[in-house]
Amino acid sequence: MPKVTNDDEITKKLKYIGLDLENIPEFLTNSSNIDYRPLKACDENTYRVYKYVPISKIQILLTPKNRLNTIKEKYGEASTLKSYLKPENENDSEKFITFLKMLKETKIEEIEKLAKAQERLNKNIPFKVKFEENYLWQIYYSDVNDIYFMVVPTEDLEYASFFYLLKMQIEYHKAKKEQRVFVPIVYENYSGQFIKNSEIQDLEKYVWFFTKEWPNIYEVYDADGKMSLQITGETVVYEDLISVYKNKLESKEEALKFYKFLKAMFILSTELPHYYKFIAKIDKNGELGFSLKNKEITYENMFTVLAEDYKKAMEGMSSLEKEKNDLYASIEELKSISVKQDKEYLSKERQIATYLECRKTFFGRVKYFFKLKKKKKEDIEKQEDNNVKEIEKNKEEITNTNFTIREFYTIDDIVKIYKELDLLLEKVKNLKLDYNALENRTQSMNTKIQNANLYIEEIDKHEKSIFEFWKFANKDEKLMLNQGIMVQNTNKKTIEKVYNYDEDREEIGEVIDKIQRNYLSKEDTDSIYIAGTELLKVLNNIDDDEIIENSLKELKEELENNRILFNTDKIDIFGENASESIKVKTLGDKKHRETKKDKLKILEITKDMEAEEYKNKLKNVLDNVRSVIDKPNKLISIPAYIALDRKEELEGLKVLNLNLEKVIKEAEDNKKIVLYKIKLKEDIKVVYFSNIIYYDNYNKTLPIGMDISDKCLLNLEKYKMNEIGKESFRISKLENEFKIKIKEICLYEYELTEK
Repeated sequence: MPKVTNDDEITKKLKYIGLDLENIPEFLTNSSNIDYRPLKACDENTYRVYKYVPISKIQILLTPKNRLNTIKEKYGEASTLKSYLKPENENDSEKFITFLKMLKETKIEEIEKLAKAQERLNKNIPFKVKFEENYLWQIYYSDVNDIYFMVVPTEDLEYASFFYLLKMQIEYHKAKKEQRVFVPIVYENYSGQFIKNSEIQDLEKYVWFFTKEWPNIYEVYDADGKMSLQITGETVVYEDLISVYKNKLESKEEALKFYKFLKAMFILSTELPHYYKFIAKIDKNGELGFSLKNKEITYENMFTVLAEDYKKAMEGMSSLEKEKNDLYASIEELKSISVKQDKEYLSKERQIATYLECRKTFFGRVKYFFKLKKKKKEDIEKQEDNNVKEIEKNKEEITNTNFTIREFYTIDDIVKIYKELDLLLEKVKNLKLDYNALENRTQSMNTKIQNANLYIEEIDKHEKSIFEFWKFANKDEKLMLNQGIMVQNTNKKTIEKVYNYDEDREEIGEVIDKIQRNYLSKEDTDSIYIAGTELLKVLNNIDDDEIIENSLKELKEELENNRILFNTDKIDIFGENASESIKVKTLGDKKHRETKKDKLKILEITKDMEAEEYKNKLKNVLDNVRSVIDKPNKLISIPAYIALDRKEELEGLKVLNLNLEKVIKEAEDNKKIVLYKIKLKEDIKVVYFSNIIYYDNYNKTLPIGMDISDKCLLNLEKYKMNEIGKESFRISKLENEFKIKIKEICLYEYELTEK
């Protein structure tokens, strides 16, 4: 055995671990052979199983490879710890040196950090199951030998987990006090105790279908060896709001229920997408739940929902069947009318054509006149079309006796009846189109017949004498047969452009800032800036003298704290600009040399200012703000949000945020968050807090955009609020590795109309 180095650092670390190289514990030299064959279906970097493994049950192997090598390469050259600690030949001596090098490169602080992490993990399993640096625990399980073993790649640079395990094993064999480590088992597949592996794969697809994010599914064994199936991931709960979730299935029954529940929803969503749109939600425990048409749906109440939907489908089919038969009857009636119209119009058309042909010659006119006198105009008899089928023959009845009321219904029953309902809906839709086409045709033919009658009546007026008829027929003007009126669809819908603020933020900000720079003056931007501060409350209560006095007092205190008073007791507005303008600042990753606005300077606050003077200045600001908002400033149509305790507070001048996530974050201290969403259409007059609101642009170097704020200013005095929707949902965020914070959110949606 080579002589142990006198390196104090290594000696200190050996002592910390409790390893005496001169007296190596027997358990480290008595290693058994391990027969291990990794599963081909598993990925070495994807962990599916997490367990609390007793440290005394883990055998340590070292391999001259790195973590990125395959398990075949690592395991093929792996050696027991004995050959690294008790060298018997020259090759083993190199291994001993490698061991000392690994020990030297590992800091005691790293081992202690890992120890503290395992202390926390022994108390609680992380919310997301996987934990920081879990990849360092390269622990495998051999089902042949029923043994766990750790493969330590010596070419890696991180060995804290190896030395931590070695330290704990040495302590165990001294004190016989067992401890466990919570670790992922590499190359371990699902056991299939709850549901089959293929069903777990389907479950992943179902969860992804509803959440649009791929979930992580783990088999987790607690300290007592009890298994649970834990599903973790993220989902959208409203617009772009992301929430974490975890579903913990602790029995085979729970797992089967959850699997069948998601499978049923998946089938309904894919087979009948127009009827079933399940929305992912977060329940009060932070688990993934679902709603259908704003109602919570669970495995337990699904049968009730299906029964109600089946009955609705039967009622719908009955109503559609009646509508279909009525349409058949109406269509046949219109067909009959159309045939008669064709015959009548054809007869009149022939009479007019005969007249037009006869009027071309002298003998033709005489012949037509005496024929007209001899045979008086007779009404066209109504005849029935023998070729038209009887109405009753076209009627169709539902003959499928499978659609009957029962105690409960399966997914197949629902899919079948709604497929039939879709066919019937399509048939009724086509019949309506046929009916409308026939109705338009009969109206057009009716107009043609009326015009033909007028034409013939005009000819008949001149049948009294041959001379009068001759004179009439000899006229150059020609009567026209007007065509029928074509009915056009005038129900055209305009498509409104919708903005997604997260995706279009930069583009929107630049458009807004450019427009506002064109129509806002320096005084305008100063006033809007004031309205964007805490002084907005004062502006909304301009006639409350107590609020005015308290506000002025606070500003004077701020003035004193900032120490910006001069000998004249007034602010030198340009005093700072001389120095500030030469400073280079950064805004939105772009440099500029502009000065940021200051409410104290804008309002010219002094320590001797009286409340009346302050009030007059604020009145000027308020008048200017109202004037600016009233200017025609059609920009974009976009939703804005505000969190308030009461709806009654939604009045006067209000600052709203275009970023929903920021609004929720600002109100996160509230137990329940009440949000108001206002749809700002293009005709709603607002001012946005773009860059020009916050900086004076004297040097013309201010970047264009909305880099400081996502907010806008709206004057609700001008509008009537109409509630158009209400929605409640939960959002959960990780508070730490083990705990989540769940927030109840109630959102009211409004549209504005001018008073």
